Amino acid sequence: MSTAASAIENLLSRSRSGNPSPQKDRRRAKRHRVDMPARFRIYLPSQPEHSSTEISAQVIDLSRMGVGLLADSVENGGLHIMHPWPATSEQCLLEIQVLCGKTPVTLQGKAAWYSQHEDKKPFRFRIGIELLDLTVELKERIRELIDLKAGKDISRPEPD
Repeated sequence: MSTAASAIENLLSRSRSGNPSPQKDRRRAKRHRVDMPARFRIYLPSQPEHSSTEISAQVIDLSRMGVGLLADSVENGGLHIMHPWPATSEQCLLEIQVLCGKTPVTLQGKAAWYSQHEDKKPFRFRIGIELLDLTVELKERIRELIDLKAGKDISRPEPD
Protein backbone atom coordinates (compact mmCIF):
# COMPACT_ATOMS: atom_id res chain seq x y z
CA MET A 1 0.00 0.00 0.00
CA SER A 2 1.37 3.45 -0.85
CA THR A 3 2.25 5.95 1.87
CA ALA A 4 -0.56 8.29 0.78
CA ALA A 5 -3.11 5.47 0.78
CA SER A 6 -2.05 4.28 4.24
CA ALA A 7 -2.27 7.85 5.59
CA ILE A 8 -5.81 8.21 4.19
CA GLU A 9 -6.81 4.83 5.65
CA ASN A 10 -5.39 5.87 9.03
CA LEU A 11 -7.44 9.09 9.00
CA LEU A 12 -10.59 7.24 7.97
CA SER A 13 -10.20 4.64 10.70
CA ARG A 14 -9.76 7.35 13.35
CA SER A 15 -12.82 9.26 12.12
CA ARG A 16 -14.89 6.03 12.13
CA SER A 17 -13.80 5.28 15.69
CA GLY A 18 -14.87 8.72 16.84
CA ASN A 19 -11.38 9.51 18.16
CA PRO A 20 -9.78 11.89 15.69
CA SER A 21 -6.33 13.02 16.77
CA PRO A 22 -6.42 16.45 18.38
CA GLN A 23 -4.60 19.25 16.61
CA LYS A 24 -1.56 20.54 18.42
CA ASP A 25 -1.74 24.17 19.55
CA ARG A 26 1.15 25.92 17.79
CA ARG A 27 1.14 29.04 19.96
CA ARG A 28 4.45 30.00 21.54
CA ALA A 29 2.83 31.59 24.60
CA LYS A 30 -0.20 30.82 26.75
CA ARG A 31 -3.36 32.54 25.57
CA HIS A 32 -5.52 34.31 28.15
CA ARG A 33 -9.23 34.95 27.58
CA VAL A 34 -10.06 38.63 27.92
CA ASP A 35 -12.85 40.95 26.82
CA MET A 36 -11.61 44.46 26.03
CA PRO A 37 -12.61 47.02 23.44
CA ALA A 38 -9.97 47.97 20.89
CA ARG A 39 -9.48 49.71 17.59
CA PHE A 40 -6.89 49.20 14.90
CA ARG A 41 -5.65 50.68 11.70
CA ILE A 42 -3.97 49.00 8.74
CA TYR A 43 -0.81 50.62 7.39
CA LEU A 44 2.19 50.07 5.14
CA PRO A 45 5.56 49.92 6.96
CA SER A 46 7.27 51.98 4.24
CA GLN A 47 4.44 54.54 4.16
CA PRO A 48 2.94 54.83 7.66
CA GLU A 49 1.03 57.94 6.55
CA HIS A 50 -0.88 55.73 4.06
CA SER A 51 -3.20 54.02 6.54
CA SER A 52 -6.81 53.03 6.91
CA THR A 53 -9.26 54.77 9.17
CA GLU A 54 -9.66 53.24 12.63
CA ILE A 55 -11.67 50.03 12.76
CA SER A 56 -13.55 49.06 15.94
CA ALA A 57 -12.68 45.68 17.41
CA GLN A 58 -12.89 43.52 20.52
CA VAL A 59 -9.88 41.75 22.06
CA ILE A 60 -10.95 38.21 22.98
CA ASP A 61 -7.60 36.71 23.90
CA LEU A 62 -4.15 38.00 24.68
CA SER A 63 -0.70 36.55 25.19
CA ARG A 64 2.82 37.91 25.34
CA MET A 65 3.16 37.00 21.65
CA GLY A 66 -0.22 37.76 20.11
CA VAL A 67 -3.75 39.11 20.17
CA GLY A 68 -7.07 37.57 19.13
CA LEU A 69 -9.51 40.16 17.77
CA LEU A 70 -13.08 40.27 16.56
CA ALA A 71 -13.72 43.00 13.97
CA ASP A 72 -16.26 44.03 11.37
CA SER A 73 -13.71 44.51 8.62
CA VAL A 74 -10.35 43.20 7.42
CA GLU A 75 -9.85 45.91 4.80
CA ASN A 76 -10.21 49.66 4.63
CA GLY A 77 -8.83 52.50 2.54
CA GLY A 78 -7.55 50.11 -0.15
CA LEU A 79 -5.51 48.14 2.42
CA HIS A 80 -6.14 44.54 3.51
CA ILE A 81 -4.74 42.92 6.67
CA MET A 82 -3.35 39.90 4.78
CA HIS A 83 -3.03 40.73 1.10
CA PRO A 84 -0.02 42.70 -0.12
CA TRP A 85 -0.65 46.21 -1.35
CA PRO A 86 -0.76 45.97 -5.17
CA ALA A 87 1.48 49.00 -5.82
CA THR A 88 4.48 47.64 -3.88
CA SER A 89 3.62 44.01 -2.97
CA GLU A 90 4.28 45.09 0.61
CA GLN A 91 2.53 43.27 3.47
CA CYS A 92 0.38 45.55 5.63
CA LEU A 93 0.84 45.80 9.38
CA LEU A 94 -1.62 46.65 12.14
CA GLU A 95 -1.52 49.20 14.91
CA ILE A 96 -3.84 48.05 17.67
CA GLN A 97 -5.01 50.21 20.56
CA VAL A 98 -6.32 48.16 23.47
CA LEU A 99 -8.73 50.39 25.39
CA CYS A 100 -8.40 49.43 29.03
CA GLY A 101 -7.99 52.01 31.76
CA LYS A 102 -7.13 55.66 31.21
CA THR A 103 -4.23 55.11 28.82
CA PRO A 104 -4.70 52.83 25.78
CA VAL A 105 -1.97 50.28 25.10
CA THR A 106 -0.70 50.59 21.52
CA LEU A 107 0.72 47.43 19.94
CA GLN A 108 2.14 46.69 16.48
CA GLY A 109 1.57 43.40 14.72
CA LYS A 110 0.84 41.46 11.58
CA ALA A 111 -2.19 39.35 10.82
CA ALA A 112 -1.25 35.68 11.02
CA TRP A 113 -4.73 34.49 9.96
CA TYR A 114 -8.35 35.50 9.84
CA SER A 115 -11.68 33.80 9.35
CA GLN A 116 -15.24 34.88 8.91
CA HIS A 117 -17.08 34.68 12.21
CA GLU A 118 -20.08 32.38 11.86
CA ASP A 119 -22.81 34.28 13.68
CA LYS A 120 -21.68 37.65 12.24
CA LYS A 121 -22.93 39.53 15.32
CA PRO A 122 -21.64 41.87 16.57
CA PHE A 123 -18.42 41.27 14.55
CA ARG A 124 -17.95 39.49 11.23
CA PHE A 125 -14.28 38.43 11.42
CA ARG A 126 -11.94 36.76 13.88
CA ILE A 127 -8.29 37.78 13.46
CA GLY A 128 -5.10 36.29 14.91
CA ILE A 129 -2.31 38.83 15.24
CA GLU A 130 1.37 38.17 15.88
CA LEU A 131 2.84 41.02 17.90
CA LEU A 132 6.03 42.69 16.64
CA ASP A 133 8.74 44.86 18.20
CA LEU A 134 7.71 44.32 21.82
CA THR A 135 9.74 46.36 24.25
CA VAL A 136 10.18 45.37 27.89
CA GLU A 137 7.67 48.11 28.79
CA LEU A 138 5.05 46.76 26.36
CA LYS A 139 5.54 43.21 27.64
CA GLU A 140 4.90 44.50 31.16
CA ARG A 141 1.76 46.37 30.01
CA ILE A 142 0.46 43.18 28.37
CA ARG A 143 1.08 41.26 31.59
CA GLU A 144 -0.80 43.98 33.51
CA LEU A 145 -3.77 43.74 31.13
CA ILE A 146 -3.87 39.96 31.50
CA ASP A 147 -3.58 40.17 35.29
CA LEU A 148 -6.20 42.92 35.49
CA LYS A 149 -8.70 40.81 33.56
CA ALA A 150 -7.83 37.75 35.68
CA GLY A 151 -8.44 39.73 38.88
CA LYS A 152 -4.83 39.36 40.05
CA ASP A 153 -2.87 41.85 42.13
CA ILE A 154 -0.88 43.69 39.45
CA SER A 155 1.49 45.25 41.98
CA ARG A 156 3.48 41.97 42.21
CA PRO A 157 5.18 40.75 39.00
CA GLU A 158 4.91 37.05 38.20
CA PRO A 159 7.46 35.03 36.23
CA ASP A 160 6.63 34.05 32.64
